[in-house]
Amino acid sequence: MSLPFRLLGLALVAALVYLGWTNRDEIRRWVHRATAESAPPPAEAVDPTELANRARARMDSLSRASVDSIILTPGEVSALVSAEIGRLAGGVAESVTVTLEDGIVAMRGRVDASQLPRESLGPLADWIKGKQTVEAKGPFSLARVGLVEWRIDGVTVQGVPLPRALWSRFLALVVPGTNGVLTFPVADWVTGIRVTRAGVTLHGKRRGR
Repeated sequence: MSLPFRLLGLALVAALVYLGWTNRDEIRRWVHRATAESAPPPAEAVDPTELANRARARMDSLSRASVDSIILTPGEVSALVSAEIGRLAGGVAESVTVTLEDGIVAMRGRVDASQLPRESLGPLADWIKGKQTVEAKGPFSLARVGLVEWRIDGVTVQGVPLPRALWSRFLALVVPGTNGVLTFPVADWVTGIRVTRAGVTLHGKRRGR
């Protein structure tokens, strides 16, 4: 091959190397998309009963020390928590969903204010009527063996934040006995809980060596 063609070939190779280097991030993302597994369907699209059963099955493997920890997805947490909230609220709350942040749990649902005693709502009686969208959030942690604690530090109704004096009174009507703190029983083999945006990690007792 003559010298001009060799020089042209070297120039083309150098150009390709340069383009590859300057666009390396795009190439890396393209390779990742081409080789990654298909994403699972969103948890919210799955029947809540199926999600709850799936979560319980994985929790069972943790209870038998088959694994040291599991991660429950936000959808699985919603499926488990909504039933418990519904039980505690006596049917006043419905359509409960859970959003996770780092160390924080936010619960959102519809509260039927018509089932609450109007005289107990105080200043809220003229504003909160019928079914209202309520969101509460706060840190979520293992208070002690067998008990998870959710310390609520903020509540909104229809997107409007309430002062603590009002929301603590309101929540006590929705979930009797609540004073800004909700507790949930957990099995005594759960030794730790960590909340992130990706899910809730449950740690169990380590297997014997």
